[in-house]
Amino acid sequence: MISRLPLAKTPKKLIENRRSFGGNDIEFSIYDTYQNAKSVELQASNPLYCGMITGKKVIHFDGLKPFDFVPNQSLVVPSLQMIQIDFPVAKEDNPTQCITVEIDRNKVQHIVGRINEAQPRMKDSGTWEYEDKDYVHFKNNNRFNQNLKQLIKCFTDAPPYRDLLIDLNASRLVVHMLQSEARTILLKAVETNAQNTTMQVLLNYIKKNLHRRIAIKELEKIAHMSKASLFRHFKNEMGVSPIEYINTERMKLAATMLKQGSSVTQTCYNTGFRSQAHFIETFKKQYVQTPSQYKKSLELQV
Repeated sequence: MISRLPLAKTPKKLIENRRSFGGNDIEFSIYDTYQNAKSVELQASNPLYCGMITGKKVIHFDGLKPFDFVPNQSLVVPSLQMIQIDFPVAKEDNPTQCITVEIDRNKVQHIVGRINEAQPRMKDSGTWEYEDKDYVHFKNNNRFNQNLKQLIKCFTDAPPYRDLLIDLNASRLVVHMLQSEARTILLKAVETNAQNTTMQVLLNYIKKNLHRRIAIKELEKIAHMSKASLFRHFKNEMGVSPIEYINTERMKLAATMLKQGSSVTQTCYNTGFRSQAHFIETFKKQYVQTPSQYKKSLELQV
């Protein structure tokens, strides 16, 4: 996770106090809010990356169900899209903090072109695209947080070759945005059981077999690829390896089962694990709690 960034010594505003740092075709901003507020509007002329650092926001898009935006999560807002934000927990001594990175649309399209040349998707998946029409909300992984820390450091510390480093780290941010968008589209296709592309077939197969151990050789056979090609294409499109993806989906299923009252032992073996120790270790990596602790926390919330 990203730690809280230094606060302004004398904030000019109590709600969304903004400090901005410019770069070539990109602007980085830190927003601090010191009191509860509702329906605060945010809009940008270009694609806007938002990252939560501390506190909590509730995001409202027109016509869509509001959702919580909390630390270690990211949100990509399309150009000119107006959103409304509630600040339910902001306090003077514990402000809510968020960062944004606004990237010129032409720069995004240029990066997209370079990615299509260097790392094209599978033939039946089409080309990489950033349509700039819908929002993307995702949880950060460790690799993404490391990149984000580097980008923040470039803006706030002004290192040698600052603009070059900003460009490099901003390009990485766009790549992750693209992978997140592709992942969202693919997972929506999984929900409707679409079988239009090789990747959709793979994701559907994984979803239907989370209750047991899935061998990589099964996925190789379905995709008609070698192990090396499967891992390369899967990570290129989904941002993680097949094994990482399977374990993440298993843990989501495990969390659901625990919420529904299954025991830790039942959940372990019904999500394809042969060892409880391995199951507990994998669950803790994703939820920062053991399955027993997670189950107990759910009971305390009732």
